[in-house]
Amino acid sequence: MLNRIKWLVCLAVLFVTALSLAYSSISLLFSAPSREPWENQDSHSRLRSSASNSLAYCPQLDQLQNQEQLEEAPLKEWDPSRFIKGPPTRHFRDNLLEDKFYITATANAGFTNQFMSTVNMIYLGMITDRIPIIPPFGPDHHISHDAGMVPFGDIFNLSRATDAIHRPLLEWRDVKYLPSKDSTVEPKPSEREQIGCWSSRHGNEPRPVRVKSIVDHLNLDISYTRAPTEARNNPSDGNDAFLVFSKLVRYIYPKRPLPPPNGVYTLMEKSPLGHELLPDEHLTCFDFLYYLTSSPETYEWKFSWSPPWLWVATHFHFTDKLVEIVEGYLGRVFGAPKDDLPPFIAVHMRRGDFAQQCWDTPGDCLIPPSTFEKKVASMRQELLETQNKHVKEVIIMSDETDPDFWEEIRELGWVHFDHTEEKTEQKYGQWYPPIIDIVAQSMAVGFIGTDDSTFSLVSARRVEDWHNGPTTMVSRADRDDR
Repeated sequence: MLNRIKWLVCLAVLFVTALSLAYSSISLLFSAPSREPWENQDSHSRLRSSASNSLAYCPQLDQLQNQEQLEEAPLKEWDPSRFIKGPPTRHFRDNLLEDKFYITATANAGFTNQFMSTVNMIYLGMITDRIPIIPPFGPDHHISHDAGMVPFGDIFNLSRATDAIHRPLLEWRDVKYLPSKDSTVEPKPSEREQIGCWSSRHGNEPRPVRVKSIVDHLNLDISYTRAPTEARNNPSDGNDAFLVFSKLVRYIYPKRPLPPPNGVYTLMEKSPLGHELLPDEHLTCFDFLYYLTSSPETYEWKFSWSPPWLWVATHFHFTDKLVEIVEGYLGRVFGAPKDDLPPFIAVHMRRGDFAQQCWDTPGDCLIPPSTFEKKVASMRQELLETQNKHVKEVIIMSDETDPDFWEEIRELGWVHFDHTEEKTEQKYGQWYPPIIDIVAQSMAVGFIGTDDSTFSLVSARRVEDWHNGPTTMVSRADRDDR
């Protein structure tokens, strides 16, 4: 069949070429006398050459062969489309393969904490042979409810990540029809799907975490069961928030999981619509998974060996579109073409809520810019000595609103994004001022952050992994005004 198509295509090419030659010959006979002879000859020669080449080379045939090869090329083993039945369906269960098992979770708090919770979920899926279904970022207490949802794949390049980890990554929008990401309309009870999920809350916390924005967006009605105490980092401590990956695996692994420690699981809280479902086996789900660890260390994302970081998070690069937007911001703030940006150090000074978190010295928590200035000078020297980089530019990100603070920053010669002037929220939405800051931080050659801030922590890990850049965290112990 393919040979017949090849011959037909080539014959068509020859027929079109013959017509072109005939037309050219007629044109030559009746051409205007003012045309120079060599112009007619050159034109005629090019057509002859084209006809001659078409006998030996058929570009249309090559295109056909390339298209055929493209159509016949098998999907990669980890291509997400291989792990659902087809396009989004009204109900998620209708699109899940019966012989595959899945995992998902909602996530709360700010953008970075939601990112960390989702990465922990993906890593848990890797070690339990479950396919992750990634939720969107949903507004919580940190942002107004009408900020809407932000699909994970609008921020992170999922195709690049799946190729790096060789694992499928689904989003909820791949699985089922969802309302507009900007919709704030609460779904009708009849539209909600019932499911039983786990809660990661510790033993002394009576209620699960219900992230209403995400649950409403997914049209779910969830019953919760507390994760087994035996899966905790310190089972004897009723306030221990951390679950351990390896301890949790045995209860959710899809093939012969460990039975309940006491023979039966007890419902923690029925769904808002009154349903009482124990954790689903086909799609295991959690309220949130921020507090997970693989070792006795807690908050292990700050350690170089953190498995969720090494195996998952480091591969989540930002989308090309988002990078291009941020390059424009950087170009404007540095006064440089966005395709020729100068190397820069990024500084993140967490202020805001940190101002009230010093139990020992209330009201005296904040680290002055002068302390960060010394760290910048030290990092400039380090970059010069170790990488031969002369770094002049410094950009700072901070949630500080005091005009005196920003005047001090200007005196240091540092720059920052003015999201009000840039009209960031009007252009992209409420989520994007911090997202644009995060993307910019990831492009720095060196990073200086605030100790105990996850916003700083994750940006530092990106600079280390993606650019081999030096990073440091500044704590109150570094203050030079004591």
